[in-house]
Amino acid sequence: MDEAYHIRCYGTAINNGFAEGPNKFLILTEPGNDVTQLQIGFEGPSSPDVKLVTLSNNNVNVTFVPIVGGDYRIHILYKGHHIYASPFKCKIVGDVASNVKKMVCGGATTKGKVGQDNSITLDGRKVGISGGLSARLVGPAMSTLTFLYNEDATITLGYNVTRPGLYKLFLKFQHFSVPGSPFSILCT
Repeated sequence: MDEAYHIRCYGTAINNGFAEGPNKFLILTEPGNDVTQLQIGFEGPSSPDVKLVTLSNNNVNVTFVPIVGGDYRIHILYKGHHIYASPFKCKIVGDVASNVKKMVCGGATTKGKVGQDNSITLDGRKVGISGGLSARLVGPAMSTLTFLYNEDATITLGYNVTRPGLYKLFLKFQHFSVPGSPFSILCT
């Protein structure tokens, strides 16, 4: 059991992912662990296709594709014992397009300040979206964009512009626009 407790998992897909899309996480093993002793099982509305790839450092890449959304539990065992934090609760989003429409955006979506850090908070917790966003800000000058993934599973998009004017912020999850995008932001 002690060996199993030292094995860890990393990656967002251990806690949330998407139906019909590849979801990935990494199992970090200890030197000397026999990865053939790992077992992975899923409880939930479907049995996903699972692919395991053992890396040269003996860690294991896991890719799984569930066919429907819902709440899942991922059980990972080593020599019959749960690894650290297993089983994992995982929310799988089914209809991505309709779930993106349920995201909530707040903050500097219409007005911003030149030369200052402006922020927009994105909340997709109710539909299991806590990452995977892309952003592009178009306007009179170059700008910097940053994403901060908060402990409460919200996302903060920061932007800083160097010239005043009207900017357009295109914000997407996969190839679906989040509500309000593109945002027209007047920076003064």
